[in-house]
Amino acid sequence: MDVGNKDIEKWIGQVVAKKHKASGKAICPFAQRAIEDKKIQIAVAKEDVLAQIDHCCGLFNVLHMDVVVLYFNHKITEKKLADICKKAHTKNKTFAVMYDHPDNDGKHKGVSFSFGKAPLIFIQDLAKLKHAQRIMEHDGYYKAWGIKDYAQFY
Repeated sequence: MDVGNKDIEKWIGQVVAKKHKASGKAICPFAQRAIEDKKIQIAVAKEDVLAQIDHCCGLFNVLHMDVVVLYFNHKITEKKLADICKKAHTKNKTFAVMYDHPDNDGKHKGVSFSFGKAPLIFIQDLAKLKHAQRIMEHDGYYKAWGIKDYAQFY
């Protein structure tokens, strides 16, 4: 698994920020703006990723980030990744700590929402995420993708 920052930047720009025929919507309608405004921080996950997540959460609003993406260049199971995210969110309740794992293709309406090349952790300010969800609901995003319960995401 040999992945770097540029691979993830490319995926965000060419897949996550791109409008898809299946819905007429991007996977994340805010991704392009976050790229342009340089509000995405991408870093390799360290051995003690829980401590790294705590550190990122502590600096998140100081650095005015929209999302921090940590990627793993070593194997980690989806279960272990889910456990890490759950522990990290329990400790940092004002942040959404989510994951993407290659074992889960993340397909919806034929479009893969998953990076697929390496496990990822996404960290976002929970209040900002909830606000974005309300905007997306108002704009018909969830209806376009056929998602009935967006609260499942956080």
